[in-house]
Amino acid sequence: MLYEEGAQLVEKRVNLTMTVMSLIGGIIGFTAGEIFINAYKFKMSGIILMGFYFGIIALCIGTFCLIGEMINPRLNGVTWKNNYLKTSFKFLIPCTFIAIFVFGMLFQFIYESSGLKFQKVNDIVFVIDTSGSMANTDPQNERFSSVLNLMDNMNTQNRVSIYKFDDTSKRIIPMTEVSDSLKKNAEEELKQYETPSGNTNMGEAIDSAYDEINSTKKPARKAAVILLSDGEDNFGLNKKFDKTLSPFKNSNISIYTIGMSNENNFTTLKKIAKDTHGEYYNVKNASDLKGTFSKIYYATQQRLLVDRRDGLTESSTLYMILRVLLITIISGLITMSISFVFDNKNLLKRFLIGGIAAGFLGGLIMEVGFLNSPDHGSLYRALLVIMIALIFTFIPVIVDIKDYSKSSYLRGNQRTSGLDRAKGNSFR
Repeated sequence: MLYEEGAQLVEKRVNLTMTVMSLIGGIIGFTAGEIFINAYKFKMSGIILMGFYFGIIALCIGTFCLIGEMINPRLNGVTWKNNYLKTSFKFLIPCTFIAIFVFGMLFQFIYESSGLKFQKVNDIVFVIDTSGSMANTDPQNERFSSVLNLMDNMNTQNRVSIYKFDDTSKRIIPMTEVSDSLKKNAEEELKQYETPSGNTNMGEAIDSAYDEINSTKKPARKAAVILLSDGEDNFGLNKKFDKTLSPFKNSNISIYTIGMSNENNFTTLKKIAKDTHGEYYNVKNASDLKGTFSKIYYATQQRLLVDRRDGLTESSTLYMILRVLLITIISGLITMSISFVFDNKNLLKRFLIGGIAAGFLGGLIMEVGFLNSPDHGSLYRALLVIMIALIFTFIPVIVDIKDYSKSSYLRGNQRTSGLDRAKGNSFR
């Protein structure tokens, strides 16, 4: 649609070639970002990790938008392609990757530092069911090998304690710093309990875990409990539930529970996790235990802007608002950085509007998704990146028609037209 704006003849345009290329860039950026997160999550500072994550996405989307406009210069004109394309490529990395890397780090720092300050779990008490029913649920004693496997992956600054329970609870390993000798000792001790027997005294086991944590606590260290069972308590835990769990709630100690087999509804395990701000996990096959133990441990080590929250912050209104707000802002910054690559002020407002809309919708989807189905983080991140890559390209951009007329190029006036563009459309 053509219309006059001041003395200029202008038109609103959308570049569908850029839309397609931006989507391709978004998919590539998402894939690269997921590979990076999976490779360095818990091995790298969350602040640096989020800087790289958003920087990679911005670079990939920006690169392919630039390629799309190079193929079909509908928004910037052939003059831009002939005279300024090389300059745009020079701006690409500083405007996208470097700038968004810095903002990504800043926003992750804000997310980590605000409100309830995140504290890594240093001490873990394993509470393992050895009652008679476990002979059928876990005949190969995968729960023991899973504990040992997790200890292999723990930081040497961690401390662990191991309890088993059936009719009574018993301490197998006292709270001890993780070391090779501890792992060897734990393996030998656990062999004594490979033949399950008795009933399920879950309440006594929980009491023992708290006593262990309370008697061995040290300043600036946070503890958590990982409790595994295949059924409900047989010793009246429900009658004394609040009394048993109140020390954990008062001390801000989370209990992460694992329910094994398909035959039980695990009401008690779910309630234990919910009341102590932990998480409940269902494991249908004993062979999946190693991954579940690792998932619990890693969830206590880091809180990322684009990942699930655990503990007290899981349903925190502050963190709900903060995540949506920060993702909205960084999405707007990503699309704004792309407009800087083109050095065209006409793109800035439209791209920024699209980026903010995409970030807000993506942030809401991510927040609601993690609250209702927390194990699909990759899906929520994919939806966020796709919206960032697409929505801003559908916002019509006002262009000056004189920069697109064939006469500007057929008569050899590229230089003059380019100067007009620089005066009228660029940031300079």
